[in-house]
Amino acid sequence: WKHVDDSAKEYNTNFINVMELDSMIRTAEIVLIGAINRKESRGAHARTDYPKRDDANFLHHTLAYYDPKEPIMKTHPVTITNYQPVERKY
Repeated sequence: WKHVDDSAKEYNTNFINVMELDSMIRTAEIVLIGAINRKESRGAHARTDYPKRDDANFLHHTLAYYDPKEPIMKTHPVTITNYQPVERKY
């Protein structure tokens, strides 16, 4: 990071851009890992190799935690209150 120079007088905007790019890459990695681990299609997440929903195995929240080596992925059960999940029909 210390080698990112900028000619701006007040803020090192190049440094800000590099930090934002790093954040976008980390976020993309987490989304990719979550998508690979989810062996089903649900909502905007669609896989041709798993075209059906699988509530028995994947009705959960996927949580990602930072670790310097690699993201830590965990799941948390979904609490269903008023509305039962149903398959979307388009």
